Amino acid sequence: MERTPTIDPTTDHESRLLALSPGLLAAAGFDGRLAVLNPGWSRTVGRPSEELVGCSLFDLVHPEDADPVRRMLERLKAGGEVSGHVCRLLRADGSERTVVFGGQGSAGDACVYLAGEDVSESRRLEDELARRAEGLERVNNDLQEFAYIASHDLAEPLRMVTSYLELLERRYAGQLDETAREFIGFAVGGAHRMRTLIDDLLTYSRVGSHELERGPVDLADLLGNVLLGLQRAIAEAGAQVSAPGTLAAVKGDATQVGQLLQNLIANAVKFRAPGRAPVVTVTSVPDGDGVRVSVTDNGIGIDPAHRDRIFKMFARLHGRDEYEGTGIGLAVCRRITDRHGGRIWAESAVAGSDCGADAGSTFHAWFPGRP
Repeated sequence: MERTPTIDPTTDHESRLLALSPGLLAAAGFDGRLAVLNPGWSRTVGRPSEELVGCSLFDLVHPEDADPVRRMLERLKAGGEVSGHVCRLLRADGSERTVVFGGQGSAGDACVYLAGEDVSESRRLEDELARRAEGLERVNNDLQEFAYIASHDLAEPLRMVTSYLELLERRYAGQLDETAREFIGFAVGGAHRMRTLIDDLLTYSRVGSHELERGPVDLADLLGNVLLGLQRAIAEAGAQVSAPGTLAAVKGDATQVGQLLQNLIANAVKFRAPGRAPVVTVTSVPDGDGVRVSVTDNGIGIDPAHRDRIFKMFARLHGRDEYEGTGIGLAVCRRITDRHGGRIWAESAVAGSDCGADAGSTFHAWFPGRP
């Protein structure tokens, strides 16, 4: 049986504990003159410990912080306590360190006890994050401004080009040969695609500018509204869209959750396998500390190599002659889940364009929190 070691009371255990402490510990007179301190002070201000003993705290503090430190000492002298007092200490090389102090006064010992923590690095990181956040906000504002210009200033010239081309085709129909009509068709088609791209960019930018209004979202009601909006596309494809189980409610912004659901179902209907009617299933279940919404289809599937790429702007895995679109829909979905603090990912039973019985994909969107 092991015996508990005996501690010699004559050993200076307090000094060893002071030396091991990573923070700044000190006992100082009511005038702020340091009497006892640990090596943390030397590391922070870059001066030898023996030089600091007997040094006034006011010789180490930034001049602009001297008065607040004086008031702190007066409070401690009166028997009070201090916590969270922030001040700057000057290093020997002239640089600054930000320290948060706590302290207690002792009238019996005629001194104050101070404990500090150097938070310079964490403050620097906070400032850096703040600067990056400001930069991202500027980028977002620029994107919104660009989207506004694109949707208004560019849309009008496109409409004019399309109108004049169609007018040209009608007025000179009898004088145009097949090649000329084909060229006009190419030009009109390009203008229509540009208009669609402008509208999709505007939609993407609005996801970031829209202020989130988080609350309980009834997915059953939301799904009904989404299917009404997609009624024509569903009918033309002969698709079946269902939610076989009870849909768990989501905590989020109803408008953006609806937009995500619409994009996922529209993709499931669009990317259908030749010769097979789309069958789309929507589920929503609790998952950890959030809710996972899933849209499963029996479509063409996704190559595993592209399951991350499909969520990027303008990502297209197929030519326009196969499937229409600008490649922005899934990027919008990812932006919506990112804004909610969630995530989105895809799973596929088979790779590439295999149209076998097991083909299909499932898109999962996870939203944190429970209504």
